[in-house]
Amino acid sequence: MNEINNNHETEEIQYERLDPKNDFLFKKLFSSAGNEDLLIDLINSILKPPKQQRICQVTVTNPIKERDFADDKLSVMDIVARVDDGRQVTIEIQVTNEYDMEKRALYYWSSIFTSQMHIGMSYEELKKTISINILDYRLWQQTKRHHTIFRLLEESEGFLLTDAAEIHFLELRKMYRKWKAEKFKGSTDPLYRWFLLLMATEDEKIGQELEEIALSDSIINKAIGEWERLSQDPETRALYRSRMLAKIDQLSALKNAERKGREEGREEGREKGKAEGREEGKIEGKMETARMALQAGVSLEMIAKITGLNQATILKLKEEQ
Repeated sequence: MNEINNNHETEEIQYERLDPKNDFLFKKLFSSAGNEDLLIDLINSILKPPKQQRICQVTVTNPIKERDFADDKLSVMDIVARVDDGRQVTIEIQVTNEYDMEKRALYYWSSIFTSQMHIGMSYEELKKTISINILDYRLWQQTKRHHTIFRLLEESEGFLLTDAAEIHFLELRKMYRKWKAEKFKGSTDPLYRWFLLLMATEDEKIGQELEEIALSDSIINKAIGEWERLSQDPETRALYRSRMLAKIDQLSALKNAERKGREEGREEGREKGKAEGREEGKIEGKMETARMALQAGVSLEMIAKITGLNQATILKLKEEQ
């Protein structure tokens, strides 16, 4: 992929490309100074406003600070931005289903919306707040749509209470299934390009398709260049891995807590068992490690190295989540 970017030397990549779905890397990529054009394109690709209402300028109001991760590896690191007409946009990416996402999204939206109010300000001055939630798991079982939008509507006749509230959910797993079924073939949807970038570490064919698009798309070409630069930066890699390990530790602690008080019959049976039983236990242990690593957003390549499982098996586990 490196050879497609004219600003970088063409040489074989000798490093592991970091997963852009990791919330730290995602924010680093889209909220760093100089990458405003990437954020603008991503937001426009999701909102799909009419041409005359397209966002042209954006100011990130909570720029990334690496020291925040050093102090609190599990702090919430949404992107909060103000666009040229004063609207606020918040973007959160979630690789783990922590449940109650609907209430969580509403809570985050309300926090950003009410943060505008100050003494002497009228309610009329409050600007529209848009919440965008990018999820690496399936949220809505009742629809096959990968992009759902919620607004405040009157129940019987469907008219808006106010246009100040808008909450988006983008489900990457649904998009991935559609991609595998070739339902995006020939797609001109600008959002599809960003899907390819976010999922490029999971499937070699997705990476190849992304490369082809980048040859004629300057924004995606720049995004890949920035992604590669961050993937090679020692400080970024250290914080990225620290973030993943903290998540794995948290998930492991939760699972251990859930196991307390359970009957230990299966474990006792394994201790007695034959060679095949012991082997089965080892495999199950690897599978459990892989599941926790997937929930923490660890790349397929790294999980394969840690567990010894092949990537096809790991991908199947991911699709079952």
